[in-house]
Amino acid sequence: MLTSLKRFFLLLLLLFSLSACVKKQPSISHVLQNNCDYYSLKTAMCENTEQMIKSLRPYKIIFIGDHHSEKDMHLRLAGLISSLSQDGYKIILANEWFYPSDKKTLQSFYSNEDNESVFLEKIQWQKRMKFYKYESFKPIYEAVKQENGELHGINLSKEERKQISDANLSVMTKKEGLFYKTLDLSVYPHQSLVMPFLSHCHAPKKDESLQECSERMYKVQVAWDTKMALEAYKLSKKLKANEKLLVLAGSMHMEKNLGIPLRFARLSNEPFLTIIPLESHIENVEHNTGDYLLFYESQDKARK
Repeated sequence: MLTSLKRFFLLLLLLFSLSACVKKQPSISHVLQNNCDYYSLKTAMCENTEQMIKSLRPYKIIFIGDHHSEKDMHLRLAGLISSLSQDGYKIILANEWFYPSDKKTLQSFYSNEDNESVFLEKIQWQKRMKFYKYESFKPIYEAVKQENGELHGINLSKEERKQISDANLSVMTKKEGLFYKTLDLSVYPHQSLVMPFLSHCHAPKKDESLQECSERMYKVQVAWDTKMALEAYKLSKKLKANEKLLVLAGSMHMEKNLGIPLRFARLSNEPFLTIIPLESHIENVEHNTGDYLLFYESQDKARK
């Protein structure tokens, strides 16, 4: 009996010793080079556009993070779309700031039935995008149109987001209610990434604590990701051999593959790549930020 107790306490002592030795390891980071068009976080090497196109050939699904206010980033993405098109691919571009219900409006625009002015009026760009001017995004859409590509919306509408924010099941359809009830809020790495940006909670409800407000906002964020992943999955099922689906949404929805890509992977076994934009002057980045980096010149930096 004494020997058994001795062994038990020795085992406990060993476990405590091991736990004391375990320290949080620093994340692996990359020291970035200057004058790089793209950077592979898989190979730790720069790639020019020609090399990047070759790297993208095996993948039908490409998730691309967006920095909404950065025109140079949009110009470079437009160049990538044109290069992919010249390589023989039709581009299906899915956008965060459009909804599935915009399908006819978007189709009339990319097929040139409606001119730009009519499109902007129909889509209510200024009301919808508020601080982000159409001129910044225009090169992307022109590249898609010139190469006979397509535009699609994948996000929740403003009304749907409000229903989720209010947890208003009474006005939801059965399908919407099921979507709301099955949102997965338990992905801890995603919480760690997103929650610090929601702590400000600029519009708390009456008698709502800061924590409750942040949790409500996080639920809406997860709903965005889940909806966009679902709509991207639907589009991916219709892709032809010569088509590529580019899913464009704010970078926070893409980074570390924890937002839209994670939820897409739960629906599809189709391989994909993630491209994250990065200001060209940044010298270090975490290894798991994405698969590739797209460098651009920041407007803020240009103003200095």
